[in-house]
Amino acid sequence: MDLAAHFRIVAQNWLRTLLISLAIAAIVFVISDTRPRTYRATELLGVQVGDLSGGVSQAQADTFAAQTYAEYVTTPGVINDAIRMAKIPGLTRSKATDRISAKAVQDVGFVQIKATGPSRQEAERLGRAAGAALINAANAQTALGTEANATQLQGQIASLRAQQRTLNPNSDQYRQIQGSIDSLSSALSSVLATRGNVVAVLSGALSSTHPVAPRPMRDALLAFLVSLVVVSELTVLVYYVGDRFSRTEDSAEVTKLTGLPVIAKVPRGSGIELVEAFRVLRTNLMVLEGSGKPRTLAVVSANQGAGKSFTALNLAESAAGLEERIVLVDADLRKPVLHDRLGIARTPGLSSVLQGGDLTTALQKAPDTPFLRVLASGKPVDDASGVLGARAFRHVLDSLRAVRLVIVDTPPAGLFADAMAVASQCDATIFVLDVQTSRRRQVRQTLEALDRAGANMVGVVVNRTTTPKRAAYYQS
Repeated sequence: MDLAAHFRIVAQNWLRTLLISLAIAAIVFVISDTRPRTYRATELLGVQVGDLSGGVSQAQADTFAAQTYAEYVTTPGVINDAIRMAKIPGLTRSKATDRISAKAVQDVGFVQIKATGPSRQEAERLGRAAGAALINAANAQTALGTEANATQLQGQIASLRAQQRTLNPNSDQYRQIQGSIDSLSSALSSVLATRGNVVAVLSGALSSTHPVAPRPMRDALLAFLVSLVVVSELTVLVYYVGDRFSRTEDSAEVTKLTGLPVIAKVPRGSGIELVEAFRVLRTNLMVLEGSGKPRTLAVVSANQGAGKSFTALNLAESAAGLEERIVLVDADLRKPVLHDRLGIARTPGLSSVLQGGDLTTALQKAPDTPFLRVLASGKPVDDASGVLGARAFRHVLDSLRAVRLVIVDTPPAGLFADAMAVASQCDATIFVLDVQTSRRRQVRQTLEALDRAGANMVGVVVNRTTTPKRAAYYQS
């Protein structure tokens, strides 16, 4: 399938796609709107590293420390401390871990903590508790590091003093140990004087007045957009995988399926558009190339209800409007309808003529159409296809040679062999296809059967199409 055909199917089903998408969006909106509200509070902490080493700048050290502390927020120790300070009933560690998140603000020593809750107050309380827990953890970590370093240096000094007490104060070794003690004491003083990392609140936890979830309008809009795409693609898939004709009326697609040109599109309803459609069909039959103008024409369809009898009747009336002698033959000996639609008698008719009856007597004048004669179906027969396939039917057609056009209605070709018998004896055959009731597989099989029977297929009439937009032209 080419891209143009793809978008053509989408365009032809735009209303259905739109309605389905709107319905899905409405359902998503209702579901989203009934979900519990969730609020989010954000607290901003500043980080400043106290001990710089290795030639690292203050900004670099602060940024690295902020990234480390942001990852530290969700550790069990900090989470447990936050739960203790928040004092929120029923708040477990797993729930708190899901509701608390943190990240370092890029290229600056800031840590942004976010906490969620079913109310603004609860979200802010949890955010403040998480910030306080991180500050406590940072201070404890700094104090622990200072204490560990000081303890190590004090131990080394005590060991050297013990060695020194065993030596002569005037010895060189005594003086060397004293030098080491003095160096370690200086280092201990530096450790005790070192300023640790500082983590402080820059902006307290504040929550917006609007919940962050659910977002019914956003969810509905997203569902609508996704549904438009999905439903459109499913429509195209169903059209090409399924057996239905969808609602397409594209001549190229019909021709691709049938191998025949579309010689008329018959719109739904009535009025000038319907009259004009059969004028188009009449004109196209008059200008047929190849074998020339047909004198006998079979009208067939694959299925019941496709509109072949409707097409045969309206084509006959349109052709008679040219003041040409036209005969309409009802060769549907199983379920005829033309006599009812015209308000004439069913008998005598075609079946009696095929059994030796008088053709002239059987022909009836159509009401309000002086140039149209009708040969009704007549009484039912046991073997309709056998009767229509015999020489007697060919003799009926030959007996009407003085008539400009003989139009023959037939039973559904997909159900009975009668249509093949009739079509094989007519000069030309037109195929009526209904975009609503016809099935692609049945249409292909019927056309293949007609071709094997020797029918001269000249074109397709697409029935029940959309009314062409030309009514305004006639009103001007």
